[in-house]
Parts: sequence; C-alpha cells; structure tokens
Amino acid sequence: MSFDSALSRELQALRSRKGVCRAGLYDHLGLRIRRLCGLTGRQSDARTRAAVEKWLTALADTLLPDQRQAVLVSFAVDAGHRLATLDARIGQLAGLQKVSSRTARRLADAALEALVAAVDELPGGEHDRAGTGDDNGGGWRVSSLSSLFRLDTATPELYEMRTIVATREIAELVVRITLPPTPPGVGEPVVTALFGAHLRKVEHDDGSPSRLITLDLARPLATGESHEVWLHVALPPGQPVRPHYAIVPLAPCETGSVRVRFAADRRPEEVWLLDEVAYPDLDARRPRRTTVEPDLHGEVFRAFRGLHEGHAYGIAWTPPL
Repeated sequence: MSFDSALSRELQALRSRKGVCRAGLYDHLGLRIRRLCGLTGRQSDARTRAAVEKWLTALADTLLPDQRQAVLVSFAVDAGHRLATLDARIGQLAGLQKVSSRTARRLADAALEALVAAVDELPGGEHDRAGTGDDNGGGWRVSSLSSLFRLDTATPELYEMRTIVATREIAELVVRITLPPTPPGVGEPVVTALFGAHLRKVEHDDGSPSRLITLDLARPLATGESHEVWLHVALPPGQPVRPHYAIVPLAPCETGSVRVRFAADRRPEEVWLLDEVAYPDLDARRPRRTTVEPDLHGEVFRAFRGLHEGHAYGIAWTPPL
C-alpha cells in the first residue's frame, strides 16, 4: 500500500502550534484521526486530549526509542512537553537528543512518517493492527480478512488470507507488517506467499519497525474484481510479540475472523475477546471483558461482521507465569 499522505497532513496539522494542548482540540482533528482515536462525537477538551494522547502513545510505543521520544515531544504529549510552539518543542527535543535543532527537526519529521506507517496496513500477529485498506492509493481494499496466529510453533507464525477488491486496474500489492522494535542480533521475519500472488521483495520502511511486502499478481485485476491472497509470516527467534492479536481496519470491512492457537505447555492465564474496542484502548485490561476458554487443542476462534474502522476485533491473553 502506498504512503498515506492524507493522514500525514492531518498529523502535521495536529503537531503544529500547541499540539494536543490547543483549545477546541476536537475541531482541529482531521476525520481520520478522529476515527482512529475512537472519537465518534464531540467531546470536552480533556476527554479529546486523553483519547488522542493514548492513541499517539500506543503508536509511538511501536517505534524506535528516538522516534518515540520525538513523537511525544513534538506533539506535546505529557506535562513535560507542554511548550507553546512546535519550534520550542523541537528545541527541547534537540536538547534531549543532544543534537542540533536542524537534526531534531529531521528526526521529528521522520517520526511523524513512522506514525503513518504504524497505522498503515499490517497482517497481524503481534501485529496487533491489520489495516483492511481504505485504498490509500494502492488501488485496492480488503473486504474480508481471516487470520491464524500460532503460538504452538518454535516461533510465532501468522497465516493470513485476505479477499481484496481492486478499485482500479492493478498488477501488484504492497502490504505492511509492523512488529515491536527488534532487539539487536534478532533476524528478519520469513514471509511466504502461499497462493494468489508471488513474493517479489520484503524491505524495511525507512528505518521504522515496518516491513513492506511487495507481491506480484499472476495477471492484472480489473476495477471491481475480487481476488484472494494467502500469506505466511514466521517470526525469528527472539522477536518480541504483544499478548493480543487483533484486526483494526482503516476502512469498513465486511467480515473478519481471528484464530489463536496456544501451545499446550504455555497456556495463558486468561483469554478474552476484543470486540469493537477503540484502538487507543487496545492494550487496556478492561474490568468488564468477555473471557473465553481455549478448546482441547489450545485454539480460540471468533468471527466478526461489519467491522468499523479504528476499532479492534480479536483475542487478548495474559501470558503464563
């Protein structure tokens, strides 16, 4: 999927002036940011700021440490960064990073684009956000996404089958996977196209934790034509994952399903559903949650219909002690 310039512009506008601290914050948010933050109607400044800060912080946590700090400072997240102008916050970032103001500005801009990558399409796994395609220029959208996340293998593995619909004639797909920051010495995920496309390349996305996967189709798809693609992603030893798997569509999606298979000797303490959870609340352990029990084979499965953008649908768990 190509770069989402519309979301980039919304983030640039939000970052300007007082950042998230401005008065009347809701009115200054772009439509994409409102939806991704789960803001379905006008809220007070305090509630709007809390939702936006939670969303930005959750995204920043998927980035490299320097990028994470650049996001929190430049958007004025947290009390220590409540400076009145972006230039002042860039100066603060320069001091924290011990670099020039020009270098700090470049770092902040790179961190903003990494945020865009973090909300772009992912085929799951840790991979806790799976954009189902609002056609950010890629020429296709996702109408259905079925995923199997295996924790009973030597390293975590993801199987993902998506049904796409071409919005113009296309001959390739570019999808993205995003993982938590990879520790030094840990290898790369192994991606295989099982059917529906041929894997051309996997590459890093400008130093962010994202990988871009380019897939060649056997023949061009015409506008309105549907097609199925099945991918397999095997994570390398030592790659961190988060204790949940969820689909978080960036546009309405007709159907989705999530199946997680736990290892017999590593059963979780508790498993619960994520059903239309606002993205900023994805990592929260809500007191009211629907718990489920894995079956005899360690599997939990749920199907979803009418998925709304900016909300999570999937399964979360407490890792074994």
